[in-house]
Amino acid sequence: MRVAVVSDGALRLAIDRLRGEWKLATDGVVETLDFPAGADTATAKEAGQDFDLIVFPSRSLGALCEAQLLRPVRPSVLKSEELRFEDFLPLIRDHEIVYAQRVMALPLGCPTPLLLASDESEVSCTAPVDDLELALAYLAWAAPHAEHRSRVATLFDFDTFEPRLARPPFVRALEEFIDAMDGGPGRIVWPARDEPLPEGLTPRGFPGAEASYDPLADEWDASAPGGRAATLLASSGRLIAVTKASRNAATAFRFAAWLAGPENASQLSMASDAVANCRGSRSRSVDGWRATEDRPLARSFTEAVAEALRAPRYLLAPRLPGSEEYLRALAKHVRDALDGAPPQEALAAAAADWEAISAARGRDAQRAAYERSLNSARFPAGE
Repeated sequence: MRVAVVSDGALRLAIDRLRGEWKLATDGVVETLDFPAGADTATAKEAGQDFDLIVFPSRSLGALCEAQLLRPVRPSVLKSEELRFEDFLPLIRDHEIVYAQRVMALPLGCPTPLLLASDESEVSCTAPVDDLELALAYLAWAAPHAEHRSRVATLFDFDTFEPRLARPPFVRALEEFIDAMDGGPGRIVWPARDEPLPEGLTPRGFPGAEASYDPLADEWDASAPGGRAATLLASSGRLIAVTKASRNAATAFRFAAWLAGPENASQLSMASDAVANCRGSRSRSVDGWRATEDRPLARSFTEAVAEALRAPRYLLAPRLPGSEEYLRALAKHVRDALDGAPPQEALAAAAADWEAISAARGRDAQRAAYERSLNSARFPAGE
């Protein structure tokens, strides 16, 4: 079997180290190979003839599914004792690995952004330098404001596919984001295990919102005391899926379930900066995300992300073809707002850029993909 690993050399090495155990258990041979980012391109489709499984960034799931590269995970795999599917944390199990209403991949580790902040209630942070991280950090901040309990589409209007970035919840979130990104010691973080942990900072989830915006009623709706949090999904993480090109799908699914199973979770969930624990049974394990010998502090990272992945509401990062184009366009205008541009104007400009990206890629195709990405529609019969 051949396993393509997209842009993650550290995770590929971790999978390589497990090949001997797989061979001992099954007498099967596994070969891994590096694969470049941008697996939604024609190059990926052509190369799909050459491998049985692909390990890829979570937000690429939509692009790979829209390119018709992946097989849905078989029900027998999801029911297998080896996988223990129900042990995956709820937002990963029920949403992040699901596309067009079908489980299309299995998670190897799916971190959601956390705040590194002091124990004070006031958040004072330095904004991310990387454009993708900035866009995702802002969306994580916006999620509690924009994600209404009615589960109406959040980033785009379902009917017109018009971006909703310039609507009240995103404007309010950007105003708060600007106030919080005042150059203070706090950080918005994903795993970066070789970087030292700044002293005096502890991990926690993003602040919740006292009200979320109802786009149908065009008004704010008070959040219940236990329902103020909302988590951004598909910002990072790595999934594994079986390709349609595989000539040995049964064995490929068995390998995917074995790799994603609890026995290998301790090794793979800390194998690279793109992964972190997503199993309930390991929600108190030690993983500092940063270089630290403080075990209680390291455990608090795992507990914080587990709490986030049990949140009552969630926002999916864009999982459309061209997702990075959308995110980089958003980052440009969020940075403009951080530099002094009025938030409403910055987000209107971002929405205009999103309109242009959708038009260039085909509005109807992108709209259909968006519906499937939210699991509001399946692929047409025969696809």
